Amino acid sequence: MLVNQEGVVLNQRHLFLKKLEIMFDKLIDFIISIGKEFLPYVIVEQWNEAIMLRCGKLQQKVLKPGIHFKIPFLDSVWEATIITQSLEMNPQSITTRNGRNVVVKAIIRFRIEDVKTYLTTISQPHDVLIDTTQGMIREIIEGMTFSEIYGMDSLLTKKVGIFVKRWGIKVERVTLTDLASINSLRIIQNKNMEQQHASFALPEMMN
Repeated sequence: MLVNQEGVVLNQRHLFLKKLEIMFDKLIDFIISIGKEFLPYVIVEQWNEAIMLRCGKLQQKVLKPGIHFKIPFLDSVWEATIITQSLEMNPQSITTRNGRNVVVKAIIRFRIEDVKTYLTTISQPHDVLIDTTQGMIREIIEGMTFSEIYGMDSLLTKKVGIFVKRWGIKVERVTLTDLASINSLRIIQNKNMEQQHASFALPEMMN
């Protein structure tokens, strides 16, 4: 009994120390963020560009890599990575014009061309870019036959690039990394369902 009580005490002590550690980490993060607000300057890294808001209003100047002075508490700085990035999309199931079911997966390679537009016109830009690209992949493939899908990367890159330019994004390449027909799988599934249905229906017919 004593051993159990000691174990409970040790467990409670461990939980208390863990909570204390989390609170301490949050306090450190808060102090660091407040300390940054006191600084009269900001450093933009080589691979980034930034914009500045003064009292909530956008300033016209784009902050290039280097050191820039700001007014503590009145100026806030938003940064974005402008070098080439890539996003991998989840597989999506699409039906072609001639009724063939396919699963496609794509990667989009892009960079930020206009950081001011990018940071002020869309929220969650990576999600928006993925949703837009997947929507266009679906639209294009639904208007094609299966044999026409091969080699559509250039067309897809052009269409997505024109559409997302309004957000300050430059698309370098959209590539279909995986393409598979799922007709055979659905045929097998349908046959299995028919067999199961027949096995359930057999006793009823016998009755």
